[in-house]
Amino acid sequence: MRVLLLMPTNTYHAADFVSAAERLDVAVTVGTNGSQALQALTPGSTLTLDFSDLDGATQAIEEFHRTFPIGAVVAAEDETTALAAAVGTALALPHNPLDAVLPTRSKLSLRQTLSEAGLPSPAFRVLDLGEGFADAARPERDQRIRSATGGFDDRGRFSFPRVLKPTFLAASRGVIRADDDIEFRAATRRIGEILHAEKRAGGGNAESHLILVEEYIPGPEYAVEAMLRDGALRLLALFDKPDPMEGPYFEETIYVTPSRADESSQRAIVETVERAVGALGLREGPLHAEMRVNASGVFLVDIAARSIGGLCPRVLRFGTGVSLEELILLHAMGEEVDDVRREGNAAGVMMIPIPTAGVLRGVGGLNEAKRVEGVREITFTINQGQPVVPLPEGNRYLGFIFAHAATPEEAEAALRSAHARLRLEIEPA
Repeated sequence: MRVLLLMPTNTYHAADFVSAAERLDVAVTVGTNGSQALQALTPGSTLTLDFSDLDGATQAIEEFHRTFPIGAVVAAEDETTALAAAVGTALALPHNPLDAVLPTRSKLSLRQTLSEAGLPSPAFRVLDLGEGFADAARPERDQRIRSATGGFDDRGRFSFPRVLKPTFLAASRGVIRADDDIEFRAATRRIGEILHAEKRAGGGNAESHLILVEEYIPGPEYAVEAMLRDGALRLLALFDKPDPMEGPYFEETIYVTPSRADESSQRAIVETVERAVGALGLREGPLHAEMRVNASGVFLVDIAARSIGGLCPRVLRFGTGVSLEELILLHAMGEEVDDVRREGNAAGVMMIPIPTAGVLRGVGGLNEAKRVEGVREITFTINQGQPVVPLPEGNRYLGFIFAHAATPEEAEAALRSAHARLRLEIEPA
């Protein structure tokens, strides 16, 4: 069977998915948005697609399918989940319905869907900067922001603190907390520049003029990794996020599993995700969800029809050493894995924070950090000589630290100890 892996050229997942396919002895075609240098020499191995043209990309895959039959399709990143759904329909493969996936690609649509389903949801409104905002010149953008923020009225629904965010960017990019009117206007200006930069880089979409404004939800944050089969959710891991994410920016750092939340909170988290899956109509494949929990309930922050981002899947192994990528491929091919218990006692991953903007010139203390008990791997995904940009503008992870230990507390301590030994040499831009 041939599996079509849909992933953008900037994905972190390519090597791990391809390695998983090799271990399973599965033929793979990588569908990506950039042509490959050796594409002509390896027919069937890659397929160049325009992810922004859903109909055109689907037709190109249908044509490819006539020569190289496709038996399963997997989306590795947010940018490709809608295309995977469309291809699943076109080729009669197990898939999520397109109208179930589309709300997961827009934070505004997701918020509307969850609110209408009666799930705990923050109050929200939309700040509209006007069609064409991201393409406008700087003076016009400034004027639109002044007009939009000057006329913004919460109408008594919620006040400060507020959280502002683009509706379509991932990994907390552009997410900013504002505690008063001055911070609100400043956050709007900053997000406006992020939207403009994204459009100039070839990104953006029909919502590049919208900013979602939400009520700030206090409480610890968690993440769920799961697999769907015919709409039924199978929990793979529940992660704690032990660092407080209170703003002004919301950089994700540490994930640790198993969760230390009490049993009732864990049940409530899983039940809330199941309700969200039903409300959206998601049916098949990997699922990643993030939520905050407090005395008022479980508030879903985000939900996506794909696996956890970055290199974070490396922290998970199931049964007798099956990787998350292998599990996803087997599921897509219709093969069940009976034992999806996590391998080992506790595990954690740290997305290494970027402390300041500049150029990465070196990393000291790396060997010392690798010797910390419990640390399995430290990998940098930005090379020396390359720029580093922190949130809220940044869109790349600096690197990852992976640890395994007897308890979640020990895994978390290993990650913090290893990170403390790293000395990042960043030359200011």
